[in-house]
Amino acid sequence: MTISFKPLEHTSSERLEQIMGIEKQAFGKGALSEYVIVPMLRYGKVYAAVDEDDDPIACAYFMRDINEIGNAYLMSVAVLPVFRGKDVGTELLKYAFTHLKRFGITSIRLTVDPANFTALSVYREKLGFAVVENSKDEYGEGEDRLVMELALK
Repeated sequence: MTISFKPLEHTSSERLEQIMGIEKQAFGKGALSEYVIVPMLRYGKVYAAVDEDDDPIACAYFMRDINEIGNAYLMSVAVLPVFRGKDVGTELLKYAFTHLKRFGITSIRLTVDPANFTALSVYREKLGFAVVENSKDEYGEGEDRLVMELALK
């Protein structure tokens, strides 16, 4: 199977349904809704890994930090379960990081659950992120997150 990567812009209702399907399979009830995805497509940056039929199999969502204009925040990465563990998400992020540099982005930040050891391994070991902050109760009581950052080269 051939997988390619590309930025997504405004999209059809069919493509939006495909993206939402990836989200739901990846995150269940925690999936991003169309009320987040559509504004991200219009005003943020969304990148997709697509198969040979141009159907998305993974998506990554970024928004620019208005307080630190050179920084982008990685809101979410969603990969269809059948493609997990095959570096699809990692390669999608590498593609996105290269593309984001065109917009003057010099660093990427994200938050991750400290107990999500798989994600932590990918972010640290495969992509080079470092923990810059431990944010207690980020999403409410008991919902701690690690803030990680990567300087783009």
